[in-house]
Amino acid sequence: MKPDHLTNKPIIYRAPYVVPVSGPVLADGAVLVVDGRIAAVDSFAGLRSSGAEIVDLEQQILTPALVNCHAHLELSYLADLDHEEQWASGDITAWIRTVLASRSQTADPNRVMAAASTALDGQATGGVALVADIGNSIASRGIGRDDRPRVNFFLELLGLAPEAVEQARQQLAGLDGMACTAHAPHSTHPEMIRGLKERAGQHGYSFPIHVAESAAELEFLRTGEGPFRDFIAERLGRVDFFEPPGCGAVEYLERLGVLDNKTICVHAVHISEAEATLIATRQAKVCLCPGSNRFLGVGKAPLPLLLKHGILPALGTDSLASNQSLNLWREMRLLQEDHPGIPPAQIFAMATKGGAEALGAGTELGSLEMGKAARILAVAYDGPLVEKEVYSYLVTAGNQRLRWLE
Repeated sequence: MKPDHLTNKPIIYRAPYVVPVSGPVLADGAVLVVDGRIAAVDSFAGLRSSGAEIVDLEQQILTPALVNCHAHLELSYLADLDHEEQWASGDITAWIRTVLASRSQTADPNRVMAAASTALDGQATGGVALVADIGNSIASRGIGRDDRPRVNFFLELLGLAPEAVEQARQQLAGLDGMACTAHAPHSTHPEMIRGLKERAGQHGYSFPIHVAESAAELEFLRTGEGPFRDFIAERLGRVDFFEPPGCGAVEYLERLGVLDNKTICVHAVHISEAEATLIATRQAKVCLCPGSNRFLGVGKAPLPLLLKHGILPALGTDSLASNQSLNLWREMRLLQEDHPGIPPAQIFAMATKGGAEALGAGTELGSLEMGKAARILAVAYDGPLVEKEVYSYLVTAGNQRLRWLE
């Protein structure tokens, strides 16, 4: 038998607080659900005369489901790299070497998939309805099949040397409409970035790309020097093919003609005021990963600067190779710690509306509004809670007890 909200039977969920995200918190609020869709969101007094069955949810807050805009589920088996103090210096190339060394040791595919599947189960338990999953293996496309939450998988390609461009073309030839993207400006040949972006445009999917994650990346793009030059020389034996653009990562993407409203700049830690203006002008998206940034010691993303330019970022967790947890509620809490002056309502909007809009799912997810999918969370709380404290509670303690309304 289907749950009530997945049938044609109207049902009203009533709670002390309803958080639409698209509007103010509703005290003694209610959500009317019909056939798996939200039919109305209002005060309980405004909906009680509809004749629908009423379900009272005491000491609970109703919110939209969360959206994890950036994850690497295939790296979940590398969770034993969780030694935050080792990377606190910010030497991201040391971390990359460790990850590559671990991945070079042939891992049992069953172990890799089992760890990824467990991580995905954790996303569902944590109230996530949609995950953008980045993987380097085509096999990783199967991680999210037949599972909830929904997974948008992107095959990530990289290679800075000219010969990598032809290798990518050959690989793409057999991939039909699979969503593919580029790793980062400092690791991917400009021709490959342009080609992958053009392909994304043809198929109509988003284009997530790691952007300005570390100071070392910025140094390499501006001068061609620094830790990344040493790393690439170590890996390829030469770096003479790379001509530094002499600018930041966002400006470089603009020069390549790939910065638009489907581009998602992931991390965006080291960006300038001019680059924030570029992102806003091109209506590009941003995804912040505060847990990963803290783990790797690369710095804090300039959230006030982004908000000043009217940019609502999304939130992501990155991977268990670069984060202690894939819990999006923890990401909200860390972001609040990093930026105590930012209203909790904006941070919660990042974990819901920001992610949904970045991934082109804003008509289905991200807020409680008429016509959207009834992917609703009930977050429990103890003791008295006044309306002005609701968002603060969600951002700092909301993951303690939650369940899906289904």
